[in-house]
Amino acid sequence: MKRFKLLLVLMLSIAIAGCGTTGSNGSNGAKNSGGTANAAETEAPAATGDAAEGSRTIEHAMGSATLEKKPERVVVLFNGMVDISVALGVKPVGAVESWDQKPWYEFLRDEMTGVENLGDENQPNIEAIIALKPDLIIGAKTRDEKIYPQLSAIAPTIITEEVFDWKENLKLAAKALYMDEQADKLLADWDQRVADFKQKAGDKLASTEVSVVRFEKDGTARFYATGFAGTIFKELGIGRPQAQMVEGKAVVNLTSKEQMEQLDGDYIFDITQIKEDEPSRAAAQTDWTSHPLWKNLKGVKNGKYLKVDVVTWNLSAGVLAANSMLDDLYNYFELK
Repeated sequence: MKRFKLLLVLMLSIAIAGCGTTGSNGSNGAKNSGGTANAAETEAPAATGDAAEGSRTIEHAMGSATLEKKPERVVVLFNGMVDISVALGVKPVGAVESWDQKPWYEFLRDEMTGVENLGDENQPNIEAIIALKPDLIIGAKTRDEKIYPQLSAIAPTIITEEVFDWKENLKLAAKALYMDEQADKLLADWDQRVADFKQKAGDKLASTEVSVVRFEKDGTARFYATGFAGTIFKELGIGRPQAQMVEGKAVVNLTSKEQMEQLDGDYIFDITQIKEDEPSRAAAQTDWTSHPLWKNLKGVKNGKYLKVDVVTWNLSAGVLAANSMLDDLYNYFELK
């Protein structure tokens, strides 16, 4: 009997020791190695193995959001993030529809089959979002600031500062989607293309100013002081006209033809959307471009008034659109 009791005590001791070993190297150890919930560790290089699946706390424009694991049901609430999601190989369960070519831009459409249409970017369908039971929502402050409390009550929600700052948006999304390495590859490829463009363009960039314009249904014209295309021009080292450097303004509307000179540039890129059911926009474009003052613009005189794709130059505002726009610039600057 004494021997039996001693054997029983020994077996219990071994069992308890075994449980302690599992606790330090099992699930708790994996969670700790994946990163504790603080912003500093989300800035570190991507983890490998099981650690990549640990919890993350993402700092964003409206606060922070904690994810316990890699999201599987993602909702996307602005067009630029739809582009970024496709580039990362992530199919959202729901997304706001495209501004044009609805429901999805044609160059993204094949990858969006089966995605729930959540309606307009300015007013997404909250009920539909709830029904999708997402485990991550990605929005933008300029679009979703007012509904952020509702969104964050549905699922962990991260909010970008701007809709057009595609590089920062890609980095933020990659952290939340546990796809740091994929984003790093996309950014490295982009940096290589930018360096190649600059090298081939040479001194031409420093002396070139470009203008991005659009003609409106109400008969006015506008130029873009910043925006998606503007961020790319800035990175490439392409200048903008002094008349278009307006502090605190993304776009400036012109109501009078007497203001025509403000549209000028060595290159004038026109992103006007011309649709069959909106003849007024086409009429405005014709009205401005047939005016005598239009012919005095240097971009027009030099044959550098160019109509470009509004989707990839303005509306999609993601990494795929950026590369498409850069393709166009190689062509327009006659670089190979």
